[in-house]
Amino acid sequence: MTKELETRKCVLSGEVKSKEELLRFVLLRDGTMIPDFDKKIDGHGFYVSNSKKTIEDLMQKNHLGKILHTKVTVPQDLAHTVETVLCQKCLNMINLARKAGCLVMGFEKVKEILSKDKAAFVIEACDSGEDGKQKIRAMAQSLNIYTLFDVATLSQTLNRENTVYLAVTKGPLGKSLETALQRYDTYSNA
Repeated sequence: MTKELETRKCVLSGEVKSKEELLRFVLLRDGTMIPDFDKKIDGHGFYVSNSKKTIEDLMQKNHLGKILHTKVTVPQDLAHTVETVLCQKCLNMINLARKAGCLVMGFEKVKEILSKDKAAFVIEACDSGEDGKQKIRAMAQSLNIYTLFDVATLSQTLNRENTVYLAVTKGPLGKSLETALQRYDTYSNA
């Protein structure tokens, strides 16, 4: 079975979705629930729909114990922890794309790669200027543009001043980064 076709069931809603649309958690022996998005922690794993609202509902109602037939301790800051983990994963992958040579930075360089049809998608600082946004959107045409981070966050991640526009080249690393960005975007805005 290929990775794209792997599905799991949300323990809360019962919906069957692809793994990329779900968040994996592990129940430790003491009943503590922790995020395990890289699938590396030993313990009873289960999946929940990728939504901040779902996690917040889970924290308030705490009916997971009935579903899993065991005592479950849901940390009070779980929604924030999940958001932080998803955000950091995106930022780490952006930096990895830079190190791998798959990331183009700066308005002129992004413009050039877009004109050569070598970009998979664009990352734009959410606090970028309106004029630049319009120009990038016109050049990007049907490509996805992610506006999840501000200039300060992108600049700090890439150890570069005034980082506003990024383009990621086509390839496997670009696909993985885009999946992480989509997951973070869905979690924050669903």
